[in-house]
Amino acid sequence: MDYRNASLTDFFWKDGLPVLSILWLGEPDLTQHESAPGTPPALAAIKSADENLAAVLAALDQRDARGTTDMFVVSDHGFSTIERSIDLRKILNDAGFVAKTEFESQPESGEIMLAGNGGSVLFYVVGHDEKLIHRLVEFLQQSDFTGVIFTKEPMEGTFTLEQAKMDRPEPDHRPDVVMSFRWNDSKNQFGIPGMIDADWQRGAGKGTHATLSRFDMHNMLIAAGPDFRRGQTDDLATGNIDLAPTILRILTMTPPHQMNGRVLFEAVANLNPATAGPKAESKTIEATKDFRSGTWRQSLKISRVGSTIYLDEGNGTFTPK
Repeated sequence: MDYRNASLTDFFWKDGLPVLSILWLGEPDLTQHESAPGTPPALAAIKSADENLAAVLAALDQRDARGTTDMFVVSDHGFSTIERSIDLRKILNDAGFVAKTEFESQPESGEIMLAGNGGSVLFYVVGHDEKLIHRLVEFLQQSDFTGVIFTKEPMEGTFTLEQAKMDRPEPDHRPDVVMSFRWNDSKNQFGIPGMIDADWQRGAGKGTHATLSRFDMHNMLIAAGPDFRRGQTDDLATGNIDLAPTILRILTMTPPHQMNGRVLFEAVANLNPATAGPKAESKTIEATKDFRSGTWRQSLKISRVGSTIYLDEGNGTFTPK
């Protein structure tokens, strides 16, 4: 048994069950980063997670609490296999930019800090020079690794941070540019679909995430217990932001302020799913920019359920003339 399991069931549950327990398991995330989805080590890590879940359920059975406990099993993201590792700092510096992944001295105006996140990169331009930001974006748009670009200020051929709900209330804390790497639905050598370009932190053939690939964005959630319908697949758009409001509703607690997510009414027992949930809609937005050498085009599929927004997937490509 994982030591985190033992801490939960043997220590925190020793004197009774609390109203809410959260168990975080670091696998199969780490193993899939070090290998790839579908590898024998990754499958073994998934099996270990299954065994840890079984141990938690057995502990509930021992306390005669299984039938009165709601259980959420959720992943925080999906996973992809790296097709190419992109040394973006070198590529930008070779193109005449001053790109950094860390500052060894006081940052200077015009330098670009790259914050890599596996399948995406955040760009912070020191001084926020508008011409430099435009030159950076146009360079990315004509590359062969860019998927989707978001910018703090509206620019031709991009989406804004606001459209992706990345507009922090503090303007100085927002990146000037965010780029998601390009992806495709090819399979890796173990038959698992989802290949991506990714940042410099891991090599080709390893696993990572944080692109706008459907294989990264579409994670899983299983909800089981007395408050949920049995044997139902929820076809509405959902996300991890829906967990907190749903749990609060089960606990008959009112959130202190407006939350980003929604209550998953369509999955709740004793409610008519046809009338319980708000209306859903989906759309795909596009942005393009023409260059002398070709055309940049990016797209983003967005779902809305009531007032809650979900990003489903996005990608882009530069088509030479």
